[in-house]
Amino acid sequence: MTSHLKETIESEDQIKQRTQTPSGAAAALPQPHAPAAPWAALRSLRAETEIHAISRALEESGWNRKHAAKLLSISYRGLLYKIRQYNITPVSRGTVSQTARPEI
Repeated sequence: MTSHLKETIESEDQIKQRTQTPSGAAAALPQPHAPAAPWAALRSLRAETEIHAISRALEESGWNRKHAAKLLSISYRGLLYKIRQYNITPVSRGTVSQTARPEI
């Protein structure tokens, strides 16, 4: 065992000993909300990453969803689910086509 790991284990043991009541049960101390924060941050980071990957695959495929699903190595239905879940929409192409419109 490395010395850092030993120190961590020893400090955890000391904390447990301080929070024990005389009967041996753990003291009912209010738990901070810190443990939930890493999970929320991880979920948020995962969602951002998925949105970025899906958006990029859709742009590369010209919004051909079957081709984008193959690029991402996921099922077509899975891609459709994620598009709806994250409300991903195509970037408005109107700005480019408005300048190049021929008059009739």
